[in-house]
Amino acid sequence: MSEDGTIAELGHYETTEVGHEKKYETVVSSGQSALKALLTMNGGATIAFLSFIAHLLDNKTFSPASVPLFVPALQLFIYGTFITVFAYGTIFLTNCLSSRSWHRSSNWMFGATLLCGFASIGFFLAASWRAVDAFQTFSKALKP
Repeated sequence: MSEDGTIAELGHYETTEVGHEKKYETVVSSGQSALKALLTMNGGATIAFLSFIAHLLDNKTFSPASVPLFVPALQLFIYGTFITVFAYGTIFLTNCLSSRSWHRSSNWMFGATLLCGFASIGFFLAASWRAVDAFQTFSKALKP
């Protein structure tokens, strides 16, 4: 093999390595944006739900005995928020392991991050469903 062939191969390797780094940066950036959205979604829903319940209690719209209708939904929103914060920790560990070139461990952590993200979405959907059920039950109790 000629010296030119070796230099060409090295150039190809460097180009491939730079392309891989850019793809990795894009994946990390997209993942962090998705986690921000999930945290905003679940955290915002938790705060809004708490505010709504407090407002109804202040206005004497419903009795404290009705609060247990809404607790399961609130719990699921809180679980979704927690698992999203946990996903931030796993994405940090993924980046640390990747920077050390521990690819197998990094891939496992990436999988854990994805699992946490999908679990967060699942908690949000389940909480929303529970909230709708609670509102329907509550509105039926208010009708004369």
